[in-house]
Amino acid sequence: MKTFIIKGRAVNCEIKRSRRKSVALYVFPDGRVEIRTPLLYNINEIEPFLIKHSRWLFNRLDSKKENALTTKSFSDGELHYFLGKQYPIKVNLSARNSVAFQNDTIVISTKSLELVESLLDRWYLEQAKRVFQEIAIPLIKQMAKYNVAPKSFSIRKMKTRWGSCSRKGSISLNLHLIKLPEPCIKEVILHELCHLVHFNHSKEFYALMTAEMPDWKTWKKEIKFV
Repeated sequence: MKTFIIKGRAVNCEIKRSRRKSVALYVFPDGRVEIRTPLLYNINEIEPFLIKHSRWLFNRLDSKKENALTTKSFSDGELHYFLGKQYPIKVNLSARNSVAFQNDTIVISTKSLELVESLLDRWYLEQAKRVFQEIAIPLIKQMAKYNVAPKSFSIRKMKTRWGSCSRKGSISLNLHLIKLPEPCIKEVILHELCHLVHFNHSKEFYALMTAEMPDWKTWKKEIKFV
């Protein structure tokens, strides 16, 4: 861990070196900052890199602090995100456990109030399977011209990533994506599909992203934990 003073603000940054070709900056949900560099990258170049991207960095750090202060009680009337919009939850005690989307309200019927969070997560997973598939299928067809196809898709909660792609072509997507607008979900899925062509974050990778989704940068800026 190394501390940099960026425009008068102290930033604790973990540096990780690897065989990657480019420099990447990450801000995780818990506020950790990580910079990943090529093996021979000059450490003296890190501070200028952080200064260059300071506006983005500070925006991400500040948004993480705001999110950290927001805790969910999963109580009646509380607002929760679904596909980029906020909807109230309605909690009913019932003999059966179920979740339904009715009249712009997420209605949760439960035998016990302690089950509300897990029932909502289960409902989010059901919606994610449906929505992610609807978005992924045309993208997979779109990428077929590069003679690539994913081996599998999975959905799970992730703390530090929105998606991942293994060298064998297995793609994992963060369940929290279902709370974001559909173009954000599309950007993440396409990002992972592009890794089937370029397993890195090179200029060629980002050129491919732009070719397949010209406005991807706009929607990437909107991706955040809500």
